[in-house]
Amino acid sequence: MKVGDKMSVNINELSLPDGQIVSDNEEIKKLSSDKFTEAIEEDNQPLAVIQAKSVADVQAAVKFANDNRIPVTARGAGTSIVNGSAAEKGGLIIDLTQLNKILEINIPNQYAIVQAGVLNSDLDEEVRKHGYFFSPDPGSKRISSVGGNIATNAGGMSSLKYGTTKQSVVGLQVVLADGKLVELGGKTFKNNAPYDLTDLFVGSEGTLGIITAATVKLLPIPFGNPVTGLATFDNMKQLSIGVQNISGSGLYPSMMEALNKTSIEALDNLEKSDLGKGGAESLLIFQLDVAPAGAVDALKKILTKSGALQVNVTDDPDYAKKIIKIRQDYYQAEAAYGRLIVEDVAVPLSKLPDLADFVEKLQFTSKVTAFLGGHAGDGNFHPNFAVSKEYSETPADVNDAINRIFKYVQSIGGTISAEHGIGDLKYKWVLPQLGEDVVELQRKVKAAFDPNNILNPGRKV
Repeated sequence: MKVGDKMSVNINELSLPDGQIVSDNEEIKKLSSDKFTEAIEEDNQPLAVIQAKSVADVQAAVKFANDNRIPVTARGAGTSIVNGSAAEKGGLIIDLTQLNKILEINIPNQYAIVQAGVLNSDLDEEVRKHGYFFSPDPGSKRISSVGGNIATNAGGMSSLKYGTTKQSVVGLQVVLADGKLVELGGKTFKNNAPYDLTDLFVGSEGTLGIITAATVKLLPIPFGNPVTGLATFDNMKQLSIGVQNISGSGLYPSMMEALNKTSIEALDNLEKSDLGKGGAESLLIFQLDVAPAGAVDALKKILTKSGALQVNVTDDPDYAKKIIKIRQDYYQAEAAYGRLIVEDVAVPLSKLPDLADFVEKLQFTSKVTAFLGGHAGDGNFHPNFAVSKEYSETPADVNDAINRIFKYVQSIGGTISAEHGIGDLKYKWVLPQLGEDVVELQRKVKAAFDPNNILNPGRKV
C-alpha cells in the first residue's frame, strides 16, 4: 500500500492484506470525528486511518499498533455522542464500515451472524422477510452499526420488553490487542462452559478488543396487530407516576416513551403534527405488541387513575407506524433549535417522578432550549439541550445543569450512562459512581486484555 508523504516512516511498515491506509488529509479528518461531537482539531489528528476490508486487516493493524505502542480506536458508523470512537492523537483509526456483510441467517436456530459494520436497520429489514426481527432498537437504528451497538450496549424504544443489545448477543468474533482472533460464546442460547466473556465485551467500548463479527439472536414477529396509544398529562412528574403504575400492571408493554412540553413542540414543528393539542404538558407513547383480551380497557383505566388528561388507543398498524416514526425523529426535531447536546441517564422506576421534577425546574440565562424525553418504561430519560449556534462554546449554565443532573442521578441510585456509553465525555463521572474498588478491578480486567493500553485509552475505564 502506498501512503502519503505526510505519513510517518513507521506507518509504511504496516502491510494490509486487503484494505488500505488513507493518505488524504481531508479524508483522515472526516473519519477522525464522531458525527454528533465536535470535529477533531488538526493538531490532534491520528497518524492514519485504516480502512479494513477483512478481519485480517484488523489483525494486522492492531498488531502493528501494539508493537509500536500506538493508540488504536475502532470506528463503525461514527454515531457516538460521548466521543467514544473519535481519533486519538498520533494513533490509528480502524474504519470497519466495509465489514458490512450479513454472513448467515439461520431461521431454524433463530440466529444471524453479521460483520460489525452491518447497519442495525439493514439486518432488521432482512430478517423481517423471514418473519423474524432484530430487537435492539436505538434511536440511531437507521444509521448505527451492529458492532457499535454491541460496543456501547445500545438500548432504545423496545428495550423495555426485549432488553438492551446484550440480551441479543450470543457470540462474538474479537481481535485482541496483540492481533489474535478469538471466538467468544457460540450459537446456543445457553452456555455455561466459559466465563461469560461475551457479556464482558458488550458495552466495553473498544477498550478490551475490537469486535469484527457477532452471532445475534432473532425473535419471531409477534402474532396479531400491536396496540399503540398516546396519553397526555399535566406534567412529566404525573406522567412518570403513570409509567410506574403500568410497569406494575402485568401488561408488559413493549414501549413507553415520554416527551415533555418542549419536546412535543419540537416534534409538532418538524412533523406538522398536533401532539400538543389541548395544551398537553407531557406525552406518553406506549405500545403492547401482544395485547390479550381486556388489555386496552385495563390500560385506559390505569392511565386515567394516574391522572391522564386524554388517552387514545388504536390497533391501526399504519397509524402506529406514524406515531413511532414521530418518536424516532426526536433528535432531529430538537436539533432544529441549535447545537444539540444529548444526555443519557437512568434511575430506579420509583425515582422517575423525582428526576422529572428536578430536570424540569432547571433554569437558564443563556439562549438554550431544554428538552426531556426518553424510554421512561425502564427509567431512562434523555435531558437534552439545544444551544444557540451563536455560542462557540457550551455556555457555563448548561455545563452546570448537566453536572447537577449527573450528581443528582447518582445521589438517588441512578447511572450517568444508560445506553450511550462513557467515551471520554463522561469519564470523570465513573469513579464517583462506581467507587475506587470497582474502578481498580476494571483497570485490572483492562490490563489483562490490553497490557500496553493501546485500545481506546482514556475511555470507559
